[in-house]
Amino acid sequence: MFDFDEQLTIGKRGESLIKKYYESQTTDEGKIKFIVRDARKEEQLKGADFFILNNELGTRYVEVKTDTLAESTGNVALEIQIVHSDKKTIGCAFKTFPDFLFYWIYPTNTVLYWNPTELIPHIVDWIIEDKYKIVDAENKNFFSRSMIVPIEDLKATGLVQEINVSFHLLDAVAEEG
Repeated sequence: MFDFDEQLTIGKRGESLIKKYYESQTTDEGKIKFIVRDARKEEQLKGADFFILNNELGTRYVEVKTDTLAESTGNVALEIQIVHSDKKTIGCAFKTFPDFLFYWIYPTNTVLYWNPTELIPHIVDWIIEDKYKIVDAENKNFFSRSMIVPIEDLKATGLVQEINVSFHLLDAVAEEG
């Protein structure tokens, strides 16, 4: 059974992991490479979790998703729609405000990431082709619809990258509770 509070806690760990990942990177001189701040309320409403600044890359907004089933199923859940009572909105897979979406395969050290705007044409094709199963997930006040896509198919687009964070960072996140 889906436990919203438990999933929220795990999701916050995912956000902490990505923040720590960026904050742990330093130059050869030992200076921090990235400045990371939480997204402001108006940025959060557009789908961003963090604002990241780097002298070489400029600025980026990122969103973080954490999946507790991806390791055992080999699939990711791309949220395509949210339904609140009688109001329907697009899910995070179609939001284009964040520059990158990070997808932590909990509890592993594997994180997938991609530019949401670039992946949208593939998602639309998959919907038209009826290629993957779409499932509903009930929450307290709404439900979401997600397309279940094999990780290998997602990577096959050439748009999805993978990073492996250090186990030191995983331990630091686990210690937070």
